[in-house]
Amino acid sequence: MIKFSFIELTVRHHVMTSEKTKRDFVYAGKAQTSIFLEKPSDTNPYISQTNYLQGYNLKDLVAKKSFSETLLLMFTGELPNQSQAKLLERLMIALIDLGPRHPAVKASMVAGVSKTNAEHLLPIGLSVLGGEANGANEVAACVDFLTQSYQLPPKEVAAKLLEELEPKDIQGEVHICPGFGNQYGSIDEMAVSLVNAVFCDQQLNQSFKFYSWVKTFCLALAPANFSWLKTGLAATVFCELGIPARESIGLFQLLCAPGIFAHGVEQTHKPITAMPILKDEQHIYSPE
Repeated sequence: MIKFSFIELTVRHHVMTSEKTKRDFVYAGKAQTSIFLEKPSDTNPYISQTNYLQGYNLKDLVAKKSFSETLLLMFTGELPNQSQAKLLERLMIALIDLGPRHPAVKASMVAGVSKTNAEHLLPIGLSVLGGEANGANEVAACVDFLTQSYQLPPKEVAAKLLEELEPKDIQGEVHICPGFGNQYGSIDEMAVSLVNAVFCDQQLNQSFKFYSWVKTFCLALAPANFSWLKTGLAATVFCELGIPARESIGLFQLLCAPGIFAHGVEQTHKPITAMPILKDEQHIYSPE
């Protein structure tokens, strides 16, 4: 495939003040992007004849590349190799449904059974998924943690975290650091099994520097019942693929979106009594 380069020309303006002439910031005359280019039609300049995504003809991408390859192209600017595309594809399947116990999925389900308009179900769930506990912001924090720590000895990093951990009562979930922790006092077995499924190619795993580091890191945490969480799995894959922390937020939400909407729209076909409701005595009130 041929990749074209393009340069977008912008017009700079200068602002005059009453006291003196000086250069000041001004708004651009049009939206600027290096991701997408529209080549206008020969007969009508207001419609596009050809579109380029990161320099590649969009029609060629449709004909020759997969969705996972094109998605990585959009975020990184380069087409991935086969192992990178397959790694993202496996992660997409692993995160396709977080399950009805996840707050983001539950929010969509409650909205659905309450007969919220279908077009609002996904935004409701994604807004909850943006949180710092098992959400997109935790993924971003984990990406930052891994990029800052992977050159340090993983066992030493784990030992320091365990040393600084304050003894607490068993909670629903304890995160010793972003992306890693436990559930109800135990290692999240499902998350660990998904890690093994995503990083199933032992030969390629040796070339994944972040995965190798995290694997040793989790082995050091395991005696204290801490290991991978799904957010940690996502962050590790994003690090391997060169996805920065800020971009990882929306990408994580995108990968989790199908399950959020599927569960929400399923509930729209059910009566409101299909969803349990807490009794008064089940509510816990804490004084401010």
